[in-house]
Amino acid sequence: MKKTILFVLLAALLFAGVSCKKNTPSVLGAVRSFSVEGGVSAVENQPAKVVLLYGQSNATGVAANQYLQQKSPADYAEAAAGYENIRINFITENGANSSGGYFVPTTLGQGASKDHFGPEVGIASDLSARFPNETIFIIKYSWGGSILDDQWLDGNGKRGELYTAALNFTKTSLDFLKGQGYRPQIAAVCWMQGESDAVYLEKANDYYDNTKRFVSYLRKDLASYAEPPFLFLDAGIAEIDIWLNPGIVNEAKARFAETDDNNIYFSTTALGMATNLEPEGTPDLAHYDAQSAFALGKEFAKYIR
Repeated sequence: MKKTILFVLLAALLFAGVSCKKNTPSVLGAVRSFSVEGGVSAVENQPAKVVLLYGQSNATGVAANQYLQQKSPADYAEAAAGYENIRINFITENGANSSGGYFVPTTLGQGASKDHFGPEVGIASDLSARFPNETIFIIKYSWGGSILDDQWLDGNGKRGELYTAALNFTKTSLDFLKGQGYRPQIAAVCWMQGESDAVYLEKANDYYDNTKRFVSYLRKDLASYAEPPFLFLDAGIAEIDIWLNPGIVNEAKARFAETDDNNIYFSTTALGMATNLEPEGTPDLAHYDAQSAFALGKEFAKYIR
């Protein structure tokens, strides 16, 4: 177990390219200029819900398609068929997997690779069932191993490299929808992040203040696309040893949710979402298993009206 924990931590930190020094931003080289090529037919002055999905690797999605097929065939069949009315424009890990600038039907394979999926599938499953006659848009920007403290923010509480990239991707996508005749309104930001901050005690202790800054920036910078203010849906990180300080981060998330009725926190651990079952025999403890990743998306979606 100790070797597994050490390997996961080293992999996460190397992947993120982070420094453990406070106030020393890591330069990731995130692309900041985007274009949207299509995937949405023109309409005339049509309102549309938009869901933003941001975070690190559990937002990207490292749940294997094959395990969803094995363990939940009905969910797999539904997700594999895709959700035509829930369109997604996504970019993960600076383009390691993306929709290529197109809004496409949400389906499997839009996670860390074509063989993986993230919360977008559960989100689409719920929303498609509840709003079958609406076209709803998901804009997903995620980067595995990323840290709120000095990558989404800059180490000094200002807008950071990933924040700027995610905002540019989001605004470009929203402006494209406007150009197609939609009136896009952000219903919610779904935030699945915090594992990397939890590794460092100082960053974990700063998580509440950093979340407060992060959400304040989002609500200010995206105000013209949200009336009333959008929900900030904050998923707790797994309460497991590899994150070293998960309780501190989750307490900060829960405390922030108490400051505003538009902020909502839920515990993935309390809901039974697991990371210890897949791959079978050598589980990837850092990432939610397939059924849990699907359930994570559904939990996000249930708050969206």
